[in-house]
Amino acid sequence: MRLLLRAVTAALLVSGFVIATENQALAAVTPAARLLGNPGFESGLSNWTTDNAGATAVVTSPVHGGSGAVRITDTSTTSGVSVRSAHLAVLPGEEITASIWAQQTAAGAGGSLYLEFWNAAGSRTTPVVAADAATSTAWQKLTAVGTVPEDAVTATVLAYTSWADNGVTYWDDAAVAALPPPLRKVPNASFEERRNTEVPTQWTSTGQSCAGPSCPVQLLRGTVAHGGTGYVLINDTSADEAISVLSDAVPVSVGETITASAFAHRLSGDGARIYLEFRDSAGTRIGVHDTVVPAGSGWQKVKVSGTAPSGTTTLTVRLYGDLAGVGQARWDDVELRSSADTADSATLAAGAPVLFVGDQRVESYTGVERVVHPGTKGANDGRVLTGTGAGTWDANPRMGGTVLPGIFPGEPAFTMWYQTSTGTGRAISNDGITWSRDGRTSTVYSGGPQGVVRNPAWVPGATVPKFFMMAAENMTYIGKQSNDGITWSAVPGARGIPGFDVATATYDPATRRFVAMIKNQLNAPYGPRTTWVSYSTDFKTWTTPSPSFAADLVDDARIPAGAGRLGTTAWSEVYGMPAIRYGDQYLGVPWIFDIVYSPNPFGNPGTDKGRSHLGVAASRDLVNWSRPDRGDLVAPGPAGSWDYGFNLSSNGFVTVTLPDGTSQTRLYYGAFSGEHLCDSAAINAGQCTTPYGPSNVGMVSWPTDRFASFHADGAGVVTTRPLTAAGNALTVNYKPAAAGDSLRAEVLDVNGNPIPGYAAADSIPVTTDALAPGVRVAWTGGNTLPAGAVRLRFHLDGGDLYSFAAN
Repeated sequence: MRLLLRAVTAALLVSGFVIATENQALAAVTPAARLLGNPGFESGLSNWTTDNAGATAVVTSPVHGGSGAVRITDTSTTSGVSVRSAHLAVLPGEEITASIWAQQTAAGAGGSLYLEFWNAAGSRTTPVVAADAATSTAWQKLTAVGTVPEDAVTATVLAYTSWADNGVTYWDDAAVAALPPPLRKVPNASFEERRNTEVPTQWTSTGQSCAGPSCPVQLLRGTVAHGGTGYVLINDTSADEAISVLSDAVPVSVGETITASAFAHRLSGDGARIYLEFRDSAGTRIGVHDTVVPAGSGWQKVKVSGTAPSGTTTLTVRLYGDLAGVGQARWDDVELRSSADTADSATLAAGAPVLFVGDQRVESYTGVERVVHPGTKGANDGRVLTGTGAGTWDANPRMGGTVLPGIFPGEPAFTMWYQTSTGTGRAISNDGITWSRDGRTSTVYSGGPQGVVRNPAWVPGATVPKFFMMAAENMTYIGKQSNDGITWSAVPGARGIPGFDVATATYDPATRRFVAMIKNQLNAPYGPRTTWVSYSTDFKTWTTPSPSFAADLVDDARIPAGAGRLGTTAWSEVYGMPAIRYGDQYLGVPWIFDIVYSPNPFGNPGTDKGRSHLGVAASRDLVNWSRPDRGDLVAPGPAGSWDYGFNLSSNGFVTVTLPDGTSQTRLYYGAFSGEHLCDSAAINAGQCTTPYGPSNVGMVSWPTDRFASFHADGAGVVTTRPLTAAGNALTVNYKPAAAGDSLRAEVLDVNGNPIPGYAAADSIPVTTDALAPGVRVAWTGGNTLPAGAVRLRFHLDGGDLYSFAAN
């Protein structure tokens, strides 16, 4: 990739300069070292690339440490010279710290460290973070810190001299460390949401209804943004009026220490500030901390910290122009760091498969591509339940809903609760493919099923309810209970959860709590459809919902060009998403709604037009999600088919054993054949093209655990982050693509050194189709993993690696 000239990229670079108040919070967790290949150039330029081999050489003197360093000789006045590290896998929201030591042979020879982020298409994205060398001939450490943007999947370190940096520089001992993504999130923190093009949604602005260049608060887009394309401009023209934008409230606990940060660019004047505000249950502000944006050029990261006082339930962030101040300031990329943030546990539960849907366990990969594998549809184009006829009680059966397998004597093999035209329907099946309404001609509940779960405390003869269901009532969700899945009543003392019109409930046996994923659009003016998460141990009392998942710029970019109607630039929102405990991670199935026209963008968005499709995402904490491949988990049918238009999933996967002894995992989903609420009037008005049409319930299936893979056509390598296995048997779910394909597993110490006896050359290759639960990996000395913290490195010679587990 050809680097742009420094003058061109200046608007995209961050100096790394951080402003903080004296009550700066200490990080709750220390950065974890990332495994940067050949960081000290002891193996030449292995794991590094250069854009000018003639100007780059590995030397043995001078060095900062070890026996090697790289020398860059820059004599050009028209182009720069650089060396770039291999790519590291990253997670959106991680804070990455990159460093390298540099020495100039003559003071002023220049040189810069760049921290770069890359999207799945292999293009560099923003922000790009830079640190410039000071004028000195001594070894100096350059450090650049950046937060991984939502569209990035990898990061690199770049040692660079620009066209203006003529001279000789030496580089050595690069390093990368990462803080985990934060637990607390400000909705629309980067101002990228596109429902309202004039003011930032999910923020309250001075002059909220004002639009245009004279307004005090402006939502703008362009390359001057710190990251992405959106940012806010506060235009304070009056010395007797305060101008601000205030975030929506974020749940927080008493005693929690929070650091709020944002990137600010003071264009003129003074008085630009960031406020961290703690609020009680009535929304009253009971604690305030602030700091001013100092004078300076370009984007600066400003921070303010404070501890939530007694009575705190939420916090807000305010971006502010002082009452007496006059001037302009840009704002972007707001972030919260908390004393509640924790590092992800390296421990693997025994037998819990680690799927390659997300990158939580992945350090790096080369020579492979990430592939999401859509489920296979069976007979009848995948349909398993169709309507009972136009105008009947069950004319349009659909999901969201739930399918549960029977586990106790007397239960149907499979039971389905699903949405009908008039409420909740119930069907049963012996095989999960052919379904019967069991003679029923009416609903079992008047509202729609927002997720049915088993009560884990129920056993035959117990007096506690057997099933719970989340039900929507007047824009809240309330718990229902049942002993038979047919007759439902309110959970005594249940407290409603605020939300909109979609929620999904599941049970997580690993944490022994129920999980509700709730569509939340807040109040008018409505923000985008996003998903918030709430927890309960009894299906009665739930935690205050907090932000979990939203569509982003990558989803927007996947919409075909020109799809928008009546001049609309189409954008994506998340209509709903279940979160399902699956082995080592949670899997999310986001219902991505691609909106091509909104008849009422500033009011209730229920009449939006467009199609939805089902993706897949992975998380370890239900707050931060990774989806490096945005492929569809369920492939919509072609135009005119039953599942072309609007797809919605059930709230769980069902795994069954087939007659041949293999394991199959199923997902049930519902679909309308056309666009969301697209009727003849909307078609005549040019708002949409495909009538909403009837809905049906379908099913797709996979060989168990094979939702996504690392695929290699030739040699490929996948390396994990540090892991501690609960068991000593390593199994892999791997499929060769052709004769001769194989996989070898290497065991490294945490520093990346092969453990004797466990090197790639010691690994006995896996050459067969290793279906779940996988095949046990062996080495020439045995098949037992070494104890303690290790890294795993998988060497593929063709084929697909889907998952691994330690038993």
